[in-house]
Amino acid sequence: MKQKQTNKTNSLTNLHDIQLRLASFEDDLLPLLPSKESILERARQRKLKKRVRTGTALSLLGIFSGIFLLNPSYEQYEVRTQKGQQKSITLADGSQIMLNTNTVLRVQQRIRSRQIQLVQGEANFTVKHIENRLLKPLERRFEVLAGEIHVIDVGTVFNVDKHNQTDASVTVIRGEVMAGIRNSKAPMIHLTKNQSLRNYGQTLATVEQASLEQVQAWQTGHVVFNQTSLLLALQNFQRYSDFHVHIEDKELNDLPITGQFKTQNVQQFMQVLPYVAPLDVEQASTQKWKIKKKSAH
Repeated sequence: MKQKQTNKTNSLTNLHDIQLRLASFEDDLLPLLPSKESILERARQRKLKKRVRTGTALSLLGIFSGIFLLNPSYEQYEVRTQKGQQKSITLADGSQIMLNTNTVLRVQQRIRSRQIQLVQGEANFTVKHIENRLLKPLERRFEVLAGEIHVIDVGTVFNVDKHNQTDASVTVIRGEVMAGIRNSKAPMIHLTKNQSLRNYGQTLATVEQASLEQVQAWQTGHVVFNQTSLLLALQNFQRYSDFHVHIEDKELNDLPITGQFKTQNVQQFMQVLPYVAPLDVEQASTQKWKIKKKSAH
């Protein structure tokens, strides 16, 4: 017990000695020490800087979230073909688009999607997908707008043909797509290989089984008709070249035509017509023909 008291007394004596020794330096040390007000001000500044950093981080998060939700376009350009011309393009992500005759499309690269607007004509889409499963959630959606129809790719090859200002048809060559009316709240329709869907304004027709040979024939420079009306067959040829045909008997408009023909050889088509249908063809000039009922002999 006496030993503990002795140690305590010695500690107090040592502390007193230290204080006495420091006292001589007090006047020199005090100017170097921050005041109470200075310490409080520094604490306030640190707290303010922390708030600013937090606010800045939240602001940046809000900006990036807004940009992500708005899905703005960061690159856009137009691609077109003239009548009788075909062209194939490759997008930055490796997706390929083949344009048929007299086609116009607008490409928009967006933050969350790859958007193609088919203004007119026809195009075949081979969409490139991310193969790494871990990166799959980062893949941007690939979608095509044609008239009132909206197509979202699931994978991988499909054809879109725009018939007029509002109507178009989509056919799946390989894989699957989702299709529906643009901005409609109705659920989109799931299409798989060989299935085709078209719209009439705001109305979707029933899903049909398509002839892929007929749909893809244009990519090899051909047209394929399978019980196609004469009028539609001629209109199809007129997509590729300028010529005029006068059909004397209107009932011939619906005459069914079957066969495969070269898109750039309307002359051959006109020469073959009398052999595949009961009609006569007269050529008035280089790009003018007249079609009438086959004369009785």
